[in-house]
Amino acid sequence: MEIGMKKIGLLLVVVVLLVAIPATVFLVGRSQELRKRAAPATSLAFSPATISKKVNDTFSIEATINTGTNQVVAAELHITFDPVKLEAQTITSGALFPNILASGVVDRGTASITVGAASATKPVTGTGTIAVIKFKALDKTDTPVQIRFAPNTFVGSLGEGSTNVLVGSTPANITITNGATGAGTLTPTPTPKVASPSGQASPSAVLISSPAKDGSTNSTTPKITGKAAPNSTVTITIYSTPQTVVVTADEMGNWTYTPTTPLDPGPHSIVATATDASGATQTSTTSFVITEATESAQPVAGTMEVTYVLLALAVLFLLSGVTTALVIR
Repeated sequence: MEIGMKKIGLLLVVVVLLVAIPATVFLVGRSQELRKRAAPATSLAFSPATISKKVNDTFSIEATINTGTNQVVAAELHITFDPVKLEAQTITSGALFPNILASGVVDRGTASITVGAASATKPVTGTGTIAVIKFKALDKTDTPVQIRFAPNTFVGSLGEGSTNVLVGSTPANITITNGATGAGTLTPTPTPKVASPSGQASPSAVLISSPAKDGSTNSTTPKITGKAAPNSTVTITIYSTPQTVVVTADEMGNWTYTPTTPLDPGPHSIVATATDASGATQTSTTSFVITEATESAQPVAGTMEVTYVLLALAVLFLLSGVTTALVIR
């Protein structure tokens, strides 16, 4: 009898393992799949690439993306141009990136905006418009001038952590001719300076320390930590269903946040955007997987506790059968 009960216990262990092993393999495979699909392959360009305008004309140009094999979750655009010839009036997000992580800012010779995908389960792939910039032509050009993506432009991809997956960008060429009233050099209209990017700050100026890049955890409220400029403001967006919160780095530049709403099991991405005292912004991303919490299977063959439980169940079934038989008689 005891041998039979041990066999039953062993069978239960086998059943648990048959369920647990495929689940583990699936989660590990999903994590590896995310790693394989993430590789720097994204490029940026402007559309149209060649424009001819007259002095005082206003026009719009699109900043476009080709993600290649990447699954993009965030893009931090920094655009530069000749402030004597062109004036940026507005910069707004495109349809591909509905989440605005840092509002569009225009300044003399620069424009910037940071945008995010709808969710980590719906990252941006393929081609499309990231942002739309409205310009005014200020003065005649002898040779075409260019609108460019600055070196600190950053694109974050699912499974690539804080790596910039941008591999290249193409400028736009603008020719400006004299208009009907064009004469001489115009003085650009002063634009209030709202938080414009300065210098060539690296996107790594804000870092996400944990969760580790492409790591995994069974906690649905993992502690998120990182570094930024001391006393800077850090906007944290957690995907898949976006959760956005603003924290402040301490005097040493450390910041931390623990989600108040539990995250679902599966892949997630974090986008951190920091704004320092001068108004400069930097972005960093990371991705990780939340695994299903499973209890470890304990050996049951040979344990008396399990044997007693199974014997009790057998007695209950036996008594139930006897009772049913008596009722039928």
